[in-house]
Amino acid sequence: MNIQQKEEIEILFFYLKEGYSTRIIDKKLGYDPVKSKGWKSWDVLKKYGINEKEKKTLFVYPKNQTKRIIKEIIKNNGKKPIQKLIENIRPENLKRFKDSWVITSSPEALYQIINGETRNLIRNFFLTKKKIIGECQYKKCKETKALETAHYLKSRPQIFIEAANKLKIVEGDNYKFNLSHIFEEYLLQHQHDKAICFLCKTHHREFDKKSLTQQEKAKFKRNIIWP
Repeated sequence: MNIQQKEEIEILFFYLKEGYSTRIIDKKLGYDPVKSKGWKSWDVLKKYGINEKEKKTLFVYPKNQTKRIIKEIIKNNGKKPIQKLIENIRPENLKRFKDSWVITSSPEALYQIINGETRNLIRNFFLTKKKIIGECQYKKCKETKALETAHYLKSRPQIFIEAANKLKIVEGDNYKFNLSHIFEEYLLQHQHDKAICFLCKTHHREFDKKSLTQQEKAKFKRNIIWP
């Protein structure tokens, strides 16, 4: 694989998985975004017929699987629509939930049963993004070690319960939940650019303090630096 092919894979990865703008992608590849204005990356997207609607199309897929799909896009020279390419490809990070169902009295009860899975899935899912960000996002904190994933917009339980509510199936007096589908929806609800941020242990603990007032919480959030 030559340098140009590697760069194309990185561009498609940053766009289809991470959802970065072409200006940010150019900057990450070492180009001056003021001079390039995102056109270096845009030319590659255009080459493979990828448009704005397809940004984050591969969001739920893990890194290695995403890059395999991207290689197929390049191999097909963009002639096969991405949605068609992935319609029968399930995310490998959700394989263990295939054909798994749980019946409980409510989405909240389901969350209590699999609370640990919701935490572990998010921690592992965002490992690649954590490496890309590289340092605590709290203003002026440059800590790079032991970064933790913090939910910025909505809490982890809130996101999961919303996903479970959306896909619950009535089963008598209870509800039946397809874990594979619910966990996929749970991941999809993290697509917002500010769904999560990465903080050092100290700032993560400060952010999660139950004693914080709404004003203190809002002030803390204003000090989060975004890429």
